[in-house]
Amino acid sequence: MDKIVILTDSTADLPIEFTVKEDVQVIPLFIRFEDVVYRDGVDISTQDLIQKMKESKEIARSMGLRAGDFHIAYNKYIRRGYDVLYVGIGSNLSSSIQSALIAKQELGKTNVYIVDSKTTSAGLGLLVKKAIELRKEGLPALEIKNRLDHMVPRIKTYYMISDLELLYQGFRLKKLQYQLGKLLNMKPLITLVNDQVTTISRPLGKLDKTIHAMFKYVKKDVKHHPIEDLVVTHSVNPTCLSKLEKEMNLLNPSSLMISTIGCVLGCQVGEGAIGIAYLEPKHDTK
Repeated sequence: MDKIVILTDSTADLPIEFTVKEDVQVIPLFIRFEDVVYRDGVDISTQDLIQKMKESKEIARSMGLRAGDFHIAYNKYIRRGYDVLYVGIGSNLSSSIQSALIAKQELGKTNVYIVDSKTTSAGLGLLVKKAIELRKEGLPALEIKNRLDHMVPRIKTYYMISDLELLYQGFRLKKLQYQLGKLLNMKPLITLVNDQVTTISRPLGKLDKTIHAMFKYVKKDVKHHPIEDLVVTHSVNPTCLSKLEKEMNLLNPSSLMISTIGCVLGCQVGEGAIGIAYLEPKHDTK
């Protein structure tokens, strides 16, 4: 059986104990804040970054990985006889996939396989989880890549955002929605379609109502089909998390993974954000 290393980047927001247990290698993206560059989750935590942004009123910006970062990552494992599978943040959200492709071309390696997840955070974490399962089945790297590519269009994600200021400054929210949301303390619900951010409902009010609305979309999507895997990322307090867990339990997924939002997404959504991802079921066709 071929040796396969699974690479991903820090935007997958996977719990560190999970990546260690499942032997997944994570490449940190970079965060620039006040002329200092940090490695996501290595030099600074999401909580510390959000606190710094609050105190300074400055916005942090994420920076994609460079081809040189992938040269280092690829060579580390190719020299040891591994096939390399990189499952990365969506190509319309970051330049990292393009850098990964450039590095592969420059090295002239045929045993490097790259999957554009078309998403990030919970959605990317879900795809990495599936890659791990396929590796355990003993599939070769090329077959795993092909199967993941077919899963990408089925990944559904929803995000509840509380910090409208960051979303607005990042050009993800229209001015009228921003002004109304700030006035009424509302929270928009967004999704990613072909790794483009789309607002799917008007901003909602109370947290309970927003969380409930998010899961109504999920129930509408899956209908009577069971959810195999549900991945949740968040930057909420324990009280909010308990409300979220009530809705999750109603879905009764076969597998559930919960983690905190990393610095890359955290600098765009701030505190009080929730993201969920699952694979849209293959509905029966006549």
